Amino acid sequence: LNLTARALQEFQLLLRQGSMLIIKIYIFNRTNYIPEKFKLALKLIRILVEKSYHGNCYHHILRHIVLGCEAYDAVAVCSGNYNSPYIPEEYDTSLFAGTIMHACKYDNPLVFKGQTVLVVGFANSALDIGLDLMEHGSTVIMYKRNNNRVNPMPDDVVVVTGTSVKCFTENSVLFDDNREYRIDSIIFCTGYKSDVSFLDPSCQLHQFWPKNVIYPCYNMCLNAFYPSMALLGRAFIILPFMLADYQAQYFTAVVSGKVKLPSLEERLDASCDYSDLSKVQPPCDTFSVMTGKSQFEYYRQLLALGNIELPLNFQQLYELQVQLMNVRMVDTKHYRKQFDELIKNIL
Repeated sequence: LNLTARALQEFQLLLRQGSMLIIKIYIFNRTNYIPEKFKLALKLIRILVEKSYHGNCYHHILRHIVLGCEAYDAVAVCSGNYNSPYIPEEYDTSLFAGTIMHACKYDNPLVFKGQTVLVVGFANSALDIGLDLMEHGSTVIMYKRNNNRVNPMPDDVVVVTGTSVKCFTENSVLFDDNREYRIDSIIFCTGYKSDVSFLDPSCQLHQFWPKNVIYPCYNMCLNAFYPSMALLGRAFIILPFMLADYQAQYFTAVVSGKVKLPSLEERLDASCDYSDLSKVQPPCDTFSVMTGKSQFEYYRQLLALGNIELPLNFQQLYELQVQLMNVRMVDTKHYRKQFDELIKNIL
């Protein structure tokens, strides 16, 4: 279930094995980015599970003028983590008269040329947007609440850390340390809150925020109760296409019967239960974040469970990721150019 063809391509192996794969485009709330001819596509409003003597089947309730229902033997939920922009409620911008947007809407730095722009956040999107704005004629103020992992920025960029936003006025931002800056626009690079409201309670899955995870999930991608339902690509600080690719290959092996899964009780024991946070222990409490070596160890284990061979350049990709992070910490402004040179060596 995704607006892009990338996720669907991962399951072409199922077609080769004689399975029927139904491809539809389900539009959520990003119709501005969809070609006109697709705007009348069916809108997915609910996924529910119906038990039968022949096993579980999934019903998609669809709305297109009239309500309809379609049944499938397996479901791959590929909506990911980036479908609902998140702006913390602590930021009251009701008095601010300038432009306010989330990073997901940012696409043209020239719109902000000559302006002073406050970029809230200091992760990937914030760094890239801040540098892009600076290079196209904007005065940039980068804001990060704490002092952890502050990447070096060019001298032209004002970096504010270790304080909180006290308030926004009509044309300025005031911090708790009494620093005040006149600003024209605010861009929030504050991440996303994954929206899985289309999952019916019958799926027996629960979402926990702010960890942005769904539980109980076996091997971090299968519905522990109904393992013919997969939720792919739902971790952060990862190589997203690699994560989706390997999880999709594993799910394909499960659906095709190549992988024998343990009992429901064992699947639940191996899953994370966020209903009682006092009992959550690693790696469960880091489910949504897999950095560095832990990410590749997960891939290695997942592919082994699916009897899938490791790619020839698997170790090189891991080493490349480590190099990229090291380069970024030293040279935020030029790291992408250096990354291009690094990746050419393994392609």
